[in-house]
Parts: sequence; C-alpha cells; structure tokens
Amino acid sequence: MNGPIHGLAGFMRAPGFMLRNGMGWMFLVPVLLWVLFAYALFAVGNSMAAAFQAWGAHHLGLAVPAAERPGLPGFWDDVKALANGARDVVLWIVLKLAVLWTVVLAGKYVVLVLLSPLLSYASERAEEVLTGVGTPFSMVRWAKEVLRGAGMALRNGTVELGINILVWVPTLFIPVLAPLSALFLWLVSCWFYGFSMFDYLHERHGWGVRASLRAARQRQGTVLANGMAFNLLMKVPVLGMITAPLLGAVGAVLASTPPRPTRLPGEA
Repeated sequence: MNGPIHGLAGFMRAPGFMLRNGMGWMFLVPVLLWVLFAYALFAVGNSMAAAFQAWGAHHLGLAVPAAERPGLPGFWDDVKALANGARDVVLWIVLKLAVLWTVVLAGKYVVLVLLSPLLSYASERAEEVLTGVGTPFSMVRWAKEVLRGAGMALRNGTVELGINILVWVPTLFIPVLAPLSALFLWLVSCWFYGFSMFDYLHERHGWGVRASLRAARQRQGTVLANGMAFNLLMKVPVLGMITAPLLGAVGAVLASTPPRPTRLPGEA
C-alpha cells in the first residue's frame, strides 16, 4: 500500500520542490515547445482540411445550375444547394475535430521525445538536491540519457498503440466489453507514463532497459501511481502537456530517493 502512496506523494510534492530549489524556469521550455508544436500541427492540419474540403466539393457535391430555374426544377436546385452547404459544414466540423484529436494523441509522445533533454536534467538536478551528491557533467553521458529517454518514449508509444489495437479489435465485436477495455487501456497508458519517468532515474544508475523494467515491476504501485497522476494532469488542455512531464520526472525522484541526512546540533 505504501507504493502507490509514495508515487502519488512524490508527484504532488514536485511543484513545490521545483519552485523552492530554483527549477521553476524549466516550465518555460515546454510552454515554448507547445506553442511551436501546436502552431506547426494546426498549420499542416488546416492545409490538409482545406484539401479534403476541396476534394469533397468536387467528388461529393451535387451539381446546381448557375441560372435560376422556375417551378419544381428550381425547388430541387435549392434542395441540392442546401445539401451542398450542409455537407461543407459537416465536413469542416469532422476535419477540425480530426486535427484536434491528432494534436492531443500525437502531442503527448512528441512532447516526451522533444523534452527528453530537459526531463533528464530535471531528474538529475532533483536527485542532486535530495542527496547532496552532484554528478559531474559529461556530454557523452547526457547525450546517452537524452537518446535513451527519446527512444523509450517512442518504444512505449509503439507498444501502447499495439496494445490498443489488440484490445479494441475484439471489443468491436463484443461491445459490452467497451467500459472494461477503456479502463484497462487507461491503466496501460498510466503504466507507460510512469515507467518513462522512472527510467530517467534508472538509466542514470547504469541500468539497461530490461533492468529498468524489472525495477519498475518491483515497485509497480509507485510507478503506476506516478503515471496515473501524470495521465490525469495530461487531460487538462495545454496546461497538462506543459507541467505533467516535469512533475512526473521530478516526482519519480522524490518517490525513490531518500533525502540526505541532516546533522544534529553538536555533531562534527
């Protein structure tokens, strides 16, 4: 029972810990990243939406004569014009929702990949504050940590997508399982989030991916609780993507690393 409590407590303590120890500036990095990412994705998405709308108007549109006709033919011309307008509205709504869905779905793992350098540093800095033991900077080691974090995010995203497909395909044939499938997949997502955050700590201790996975399973309650808090915060538009990754990485350290002992008065 202590595992989930430690995982959640570490995540909840992370904001205050970061502000008290001069790490608040780190939140500016994901803000800038999110602005650039959202702008680029919406620009590309809007271009694709305009292209699909043009395709729909050409292939799905009903021909309406340019000249107004009297009587019943004119009435049907008006009906077809109304249908064309309704098609444009529905197509516009669907395409905009598709763009938004893509931003939300792709954004979480794109952010984790691009933020790997910052998350690695935040995890290392938090451990240094807690233990009082600094790690000499090494470009080679730091680059390895960044590549490991980015690769782990890509790996987890691919595995999670595969699990989603394996679960939802049978669920389509047995719809009554949908609530259980949704809950299970949400927990899977939480696990991968938490595992990604703890892996920064494990990698810095020299553990390979398999050793990191074994360590995560041994403290699965702590990892899952961190991932659940992470996942819930990520559901908050924009704010979640800005704050959740840093709080997750620092929270993993707080949940795993005992603080350095303080000297009692009179001790040498």
